[in-house]
Order: sequence, then structure tokens, then C-alpha cells
Amino acid sequence: MRQALKNRRHSFGIPALLALAMLASCGTFPRTTSEFRDALDRAPQVQRGPSDAWVSAPEIDMVLERALGPVTEQRILLPNVTSVSGDNFVLLRARDTGGASVGRFMPLDLVYANGGTPPPFPEFDDLLLRSRTDSVGVLSWATWTNDAGLTCVLAFRRLDNTSRIVTAGDATIDMMLRNCVRGDAETALVPALPESVGFGSTAAGTGAPRMLSPLAAPNP
Repeated sequence: MRQALKNRRHSFGIPALLALAMLASCGTFPRTTSEFRDALDRAPQVQRGPSDAWVSAPEIDMVLERALGPVTEQRILLPNVTSVSGDNFVLLRARDTGGASVGRFMPLDLVYANGGTPPPFPEFDDLLLRSRTDSVGVLSWATWTNDAGLTCVLAFRRLDNTSRIVTAGDATIDMMLRNCVRGDAETALVPALPESVGFGSTAAGTGAPRMLSPLAAPNP
């Protein structure tokens, strides 16, 4: 699996490239994968309320969202009460394929979107990933610890309409989590577990999960 990910270091995958090719004929839409990445990086980020988060992380400091063409990204900032530098966050990328095959999950797409692996983790190729399957799919993660009660996880998973309501068609939400806590790996993984990612955030004052399409809201 890791070799396959390594071979795809510079690729979104065939379905995504086909989608870009179809959209390239529309005015000034980016014509290559690298142009698309650069354009998405320049897209303005809009702050959303915690109730607009696509997953129900236990604690949310801020929700930022941006979109370009068939791709919408959401970055959910989580509290960080540890001495480890950088933000705790959930990075989510939703892709509307228009019904086309979405291809395999490529965590490197999220790593690139983040500007690289966050501290304290090494380069992606050097991560020691373990995986398990739960009620919403496969969860893969690497663990870092100072052996003194402080633990960080870097976790990846894909959500699709077989595991939760995503959107009409074959859209998916790909997820990367960096979370550092005073506790063990299982505690750090809570924002990526089924009870957090199985549905959107709770609507304020209702106590009910918002099972809405992540693409239903207007794009920034």
C-alpha cells in the first residue's frame, strides 16, 4: 500500500485528472493538476460556524472553508493544550465526481494540501501507519509519543455514501487528523472515530446531528 502511495506522489488519480480535463474547457479553470492545487491554495477561506462542520469533533475552535470547481475543503481547528507546536486540526476534502468513479484514497493529496506532514511527524514515506476497520470504513494512523503522557496522532480516512450521508452521486470526503493530547492514542483519535465522523456537527440548540451534504451550502 505504501509503495502505491509513493508512486502517486505527484498525481490526483485518473478520475480527478479526467474531471480537470473536462473543466479545462470552461474559461480560465486551471488546466493541470499543479495549477489546480495552486489555484485552490489561493482560494479565499470563509469562516463557518461550528455547527457547519462536516464532522462532529468533540471540541471545535474554528471552521474554515474554501472551494474550487468540484473540490471543497474544510479545516476544523481543535484545541491544543500540549507543548507540541502547530495546530490540532481536521482537514477534510470533499470531491464531487459527477457520478464518475472516484478512484482510490490517496492520503498524499491531503498531505500536499496541508503543505507537508505536520509536526512532530516525519515525512509521509517515513510514517509507520497502522490500520483498522470500523463502522464507517478504514482508519489509518501514525503515533508519536514523548513517553511521558503526551501523544500525537496523524490519521487518515475516507468517508463515502456507504458509511454516512455525503452528497448525491459518488462524492467522497477524505480526512486527515493531527491531534496531540495528554493521554493515549485512542484519546487522540476521538475526532476520527465513528461517533465523530459518522455525521455532521450538531445543530445549535437542537441536540440532533446535521446529516446534510457537505456540498449543500453555498461555496465561498
